[in-house]
Amino acid sequence: SQPIFSIHVHPDGSRFATAGQDHLIKLWAMRPVVDRAAEADEAEPRLLATLDGHHGAVNCVRWSADGLLLASGSDDHLVMLWRQAAAGEAGASAPFGSRAPPSAERWRCVLTLTGHAGDVVDLAWAPAGHRLA
Repeated sequence: SQPIFSIHVHPDGSRFATAGQDHLIKLWAMRPVVDRAAEADEAEPRLLATLDGHHGAVNCVRWSADGLLLASGSDDHLVMLWRQAAAGEAGASAPFGSRAPPSAERWRCVLTLTGHAGDVVDLAWAPAGHRLA
C-alpha cells in the first residue's frame, strides 16, 4: 500500500481524484462514499479511471473550475493536464497483461508541461480556470 499525497473533489461533487507514491492518479465516484445504498451496491462503480503517465510520485492533483481538466504535478518534474476522452478517441487503458478491470471512464493526457528543475509539489488554477500556476 502506497501513501496518498493529494485528494481533490470535482467542482460538481460527483467524483474526486487521488494521487500518490504509486505514480498514479485515480478518479473515484463520490456517490458510494456519501450514500449508504450506493456503497452497498456492488454494481455501483467506485474506481472510475486510473491515469498512468508520470514517472515519479504524484504530489498534487487539482480540477479546473469548470471540471473539464485535471492537472497533476509530480516528482518527475512534470505537470500534466488530463481530460476525459471523447467518444471514439483513444484514452488510457489498463497495461497489456494487467489484471486490472477496465476503467468506467477513459481519460487522456492533453498537455505535458516540462521545464521544472525540481519536484512539482503543488499547483493551482486561476479562479476562472483558464490559467495554471
